Amino acid sequence: MMEGMQLSYAFIGGIGLPELLIVLFLALLIFGGKKLPEVARSMGQAMRAFKDEAHKLKSEVELEAEKEEPKEAVSAAGPGEPQKASAGEQAPVDQKG
Repeated sequence: MMEGMQLSYAFIGGIGLPELLIVLFLALLIFGGKKLPEVARSMGQAMRAFKDEAHKLKSEVELEAEKEEPKEAVSAAGPGEPQKASAGEQAPVDQKG
C-alpha cells in the first residue's frame, strides 16, 4: 500500500478527513441539528447566485471585447491608408484629379 497518502478532494484542497470531521462537528455544535440543513441550503443558494452573476459578467465582458475588435481593425489601417473591404463591400476608390 502507499504510505502517507492523505484523502483530499480537488474542491477542498489540502483538507484531510480529520480536519473535515472537525469542521462538520463544530458546525453541528454552533448551528444545531435542526438549523444546519437551513444554513447549508442558504449557502448553496448564495453560491449559485454568485456563480450565475459571475457567468453573466464574463458574458458581458466577452460581448464588449467582440464589439471592440472591428473598431480596432479599422483604426489599425491608419487614416492615410486605404481600408480593406470586407466580403460583399467594394473597396474605396481613391480619385485624384
